[in-house]
Amino acid sequence: MQIKIHRGTHQIGGCVTEIKTAKARIIIDMGEELPTNQGQTPLEIDGVTKGTPDCNGVLITHYHGDHVGMFEKVLPQIPIYMGKVAKQIYAVVQNTLKAKLNKGNPIKVQSFNEYTIGKPLYFGDIKVTPYTIDHSAFDAYMLLIEAEGKRILHTGDFRMHGARGNKMPAVLEKYCKNIDVLITEGTMLSRINEQVFTEHELGLKAEQLMQKNKYIFAICSSTNIDTIAEFYNAALKNNKPFIVCEKDFQAEILKIVTHNSSSQFYNFDRRKVYSYGENLNKFMTERGFFFLGRANNTTQKAIQAFPDSLLIYSMWSGYLNEKHPAFDKYKSDFINNAISNGCRVINLHTSGHASIDEIIKICEITGAKTIIPIHSENPEMLKELGVSGNIIVLQDNEIFSIKQI
Repeated sequence: MQIKIHRGTHQIGGCVTEIKTAKARIIIDMGEELPTNQGQTPLEIDGVTKGTPDCNGVLITHYHGDHVGMFEKVLPQIPIYMGKVAKQIYAVVQNTLKAKLNKGNPIKVQSFNEYTIGKPLYFGDIKVTPYTIDHSAFDAYMLLIEAEGKRILHTGDFRMHGARGNKMPAVLEKYCKNIDVLITEGTMLSRINEQVFTEHELGLKAEQLMQKNKYIFAICSSTNIDTIAEFYNAALKNNKPFIVCEKDFQAEILKIVTHNSSSQFYNFDRRKVYSYGENLNKFMTERGFFFLGRANNTTQKAIQAFPDSLLIYSMWSGYLNEKHPAFDKYKSDFINNAISNGCRVINLHTSGHASIDEIIKICEITGAKTIIPIHSENPEMLKELGVSGNIIVLQDNEIFSIKQI
């Protein structure tokens, strides 16, 4: 059995992993480049994106663009797999792109095959079992791959400090021990000084802010469901109306989550979610509010109507750092305009990725003989963490044979 990382050995995002036996071939994730890496030669894979189809399936771990964004390049004869709820959310994203920018392909997304948690999929002699994992994307998966008497665990993006993170060690202990090769994300290997706290701690802080501030805006990824749920629950406790900037997009995503979860934490029907319009301004003035927005014109218009407000920036700080390659001038200008309009801005965000301690923990629990870091700008750092197991830092397109173990 062979492993090849087509892209993602020394960068965050854009990851594409191939696992191949003499009888079958699968691809895990088909991610597009993040802005920091764009401009490189477009990725083409014989038998997957071009030429005669030669792949049994493409398996997507979650709906973030740097893991699924190249799905349209997959040859139409090759089946694509994704989580059921993740597929519904991603279809909303694609519908919005189609409607607003004439981009996206919601019809192809609707044709994706769906995972069932813990139910194996078979591709020739390759067995793949999906297990849900804690991440800032809802309905994200790690994949256990078994073939030729070997066990590979591909973590996808993961963490253990989200709403479902405390359950992850038990899942790993039960289903993912005695791993021959662990392919683990290593985003935080290049951000070792970045503070990581739990989503619950974020929610408590949000609750305190709502007690002290009548008008609150938040800029947050529209699909970061755990953080949104923390904000929603904090708003309920403070009796604040919960307002979103787009009915057909954000409100639809929250509806999908509510209808596909038995947890009250993810139940966004417990109190009405309002979609913003200027007709709400009088109501908002009287009652106060928590406004879940994005860096767009709708949110900007609402901020102009409520200059004496608090703005929570709940996204990665690197987007606002002019010296960082990921600097996003559009987001930066939006925040600066809000400040000019009288908003007080604070940062309240936690990572969607595993901390250094959590990476060490997954290595220890799985007992992996070999560990391959991906999705990292500094994979070599893993060698300095003292984990047991043989750490292999691959280059893009390098073939690793499990017979080497």
